[in-house]
Amino acid sequence: MSKFGAAFLTATVLAATAPMSLAAAAEQAPHKIVRDAAWGCRDKGDVIDLLFQGMSVTYQANLASALADGRCVAFVPGENVTIVDPGANGLVRVVRPGASPVAYWTEARNLN
Repeated sequence: MSKFGAAFLTATVLAATAPMSLAAAAEQAPHKIVRDAAWGCRDKGDVIDLLFQGMSVTYQANLASALADGRCVAFVPGENVTIVDPGANGLVRVVRPGASPVAYWTEARNLN
């Protein structure tokens, strides 16, 4: 099979399979938040920016601002979440159970 044939076959298979919605993914087995100071953000870029700031005064102020304006949320230890995207580089995308799930990016080490 040529490179183009393989690419066409891959594209056809991807187009034929329906992507998993957040609601469908929320029906999977839940994981639990295991860390006290676990937080997550809707935008993966916000999580990366905050993590690169480290434990500086800027980090604390920016995290507090993101939590206050709703871009990020604080998780409660023991809270159930469902992974909807395993991500990469130690980040996962999770949803909280509920009527209208919202996905948040968080560190994988925050989950069991």
